[in-house]
Amino acid sequence: MRLNQLGRWLGLMATAVGMLACALGSTGVGGPVFPQSIEVSPTPSPFLPEANTPTPFLPGLSTQLAPFVDNSGLLPGGLATPTSLPSGQRPWAPYAGPIYPAPTAIPSPVTPIEMGAGVLNIALLGSDVRPVGGSFHTDTILILSLNPTKRTITLISFPRDLYVYIPAYGMQRINVAFPIGSSLGYPGGDFGLFKDALMYNFGLRVDRWLLMDFSGFEGLVNSLGGINVQVGQTLTDHRAGYGQYTVHAGLVHMDAATALWYVRARYTTNDFDRNRRQQEVLVAIAKKALSLNALANLPGFFSQLRSYVSGDLTFQDLLPFAGMGTSVSPDSVRRFRVISPTQCYAWITPGGADVQLPRPDAIRTLLQQALNP
Repeated sequence: MRLNQLGRWLGLMATAVGMLACALGSTGVGGPVFPQSIEVSPTPSPFLPEANTPTPFLPGLSTQLAPFVDNSGLLPGGLATPTSLPSGQRPWAPYAGPIYPAPTAIPSPVTPIEMGAGVLNIALLGSDVRPVGGSFHTDTILILSLNPTKRTITLISFPRDLYVYIPAYGMQRINVAFPIGSSLGYPGGDFGLFKDALMYNFGLRVDRWLLMDFSGFEGLVNSLGGINVQVGQTLTDHRAGYGQYTVHAGLVHMDAATALWYVRARYTTNDFDRNRRQQEVLVAIAKKALSLNALANLPGFFSQLRSYVSGDLTFQDLLPFAGMGTSVSPDSVRRFRVISPTQCYAWITPGGADVQLPRPDAIRTLLQQALNP
């Protein structure tokens, strides 16, 4: 087994996971749009500044319903079950039906996207969970796709505010699919619901997952002695302790705190621009790790990585891709982003929450291009 080649690939994948923790929450509106019956702690995350304008919860169930949503199957209190509706009114079949009414029409599940043999898709998720526990959501959603036949590595970013159907729950931001899986008793728990939501709405199969908060990110970047980020666009945004802070386009050396700020800042931009910056930092970390030969002890490196994350990805999952090490580099990663207005567009729910409605055909075209190089 060519462990030196696997080391090159594993460095890219592992450092991608490490940087996820830096982009976990926003500095503005964007939390999950939970129905009123879901208990959410009002205490702001200690990692993030308090939002300027908290995302309002949905109003009473009667005002949530769009005029074109059929109320005939609703139970007292507004809850619905698949069996309470005629089969012709169950667009979610064969998936589990919603327990909350929707302010938009519920789409039907899409056809799975065909992929080559041996492709491994890994969900890299960033969580804003607090040190003391409690509710959380995944504000960073990246899919890392490894294609051994085409010898390609592809990275796909999804915006956290994408408004989709979550099986057994209802229409909601995609960033709540993972956190609520276990609480709903969904088969497979959190990841079971997340991967079904990706398959249902986009036809995207996800095989493995890694979840991380950003507490280990600064330690990782500091251990590398900082990173050199190829900044695509000049950014000026608020930074705590600095006021308005600017990084200029070009190659910029960043310490851990600056890199963390760079991928999280969004006062003057948006989530789509932040997704681009996340990918820039990912590549920078991978380059630095490889330049320092940080992967000489692969089993030990992977063990250290797993101490920072939770998930079901194993070292053995990566061994079939050992031969890709000579043909890929951080600069050769194929990068894709679901962006507005091309693949989605802004919409305000009846409760006043800003979300992004998918353009299904455009997203499918993007994913087919990404997954079938």
